[in-house]
Amino acid sequence: MKNVFFSLLLTAGLAGVAQAGGGKYVVDSNPAPAPSSCYGPGYEFGVFGAAIFPDGDHLTDEMGGGVSLGYFFNENFGLDFSAAFFATDSEVQNYTLDAVYRFPINCIAPYVLAGGGLHTNGETEGLFRFGGGVDFRLFESTSLFADGIYNILGGEVGDYAIARVGLRFAF
Repeated sequence: MKNVFFSLLLTAGLAGVAQAGGGKYVVDSNPAPAPSSCYGPGYEFGVFGAAIFPDGDHLTDEMGGGVSLGYFFNENFGLDFSAAFFATDSEVQNYTLDAVYRFPINCIAPYVLAGGGLHTNGETEGLFRFGGGVDFRLFESTSLFADGIYNILGGEVGDYAIARVGLRFAF
């Protein structure tokens, strides 16, 4: 009888402990996927049309174009090398490396950039530049971009702005 009493007491105690939690724990075997970003790490190749708008009278407003190659370390931060050519009286070329920080919102990414490089048109000068733009992801690996960049030179040529519109291809 003692054994029956202790068995009932032990069973009642265990049942009470089992009920003490009171909540149900549900494990979802299919969690919702994280929203995917249109932008991620990797290389991007770009081609663009551009216009140069000089501050001084050493250059004239002209059209041009160029190419770029960038690498993004994550969806926000990357480096971009570009080469641009403009058909002014003496052909202007600039070769630059920019740090780019973009702010993706779905498949649109406003961005800011700052960097430096070389300006050539018979003479070579160093330049510092900064600007901003927006990138619209059209397809999984293709986007349309537009930006404005202000270039500060150290020599006689004078500072100038560049407006670019082009396509980028992620790979």
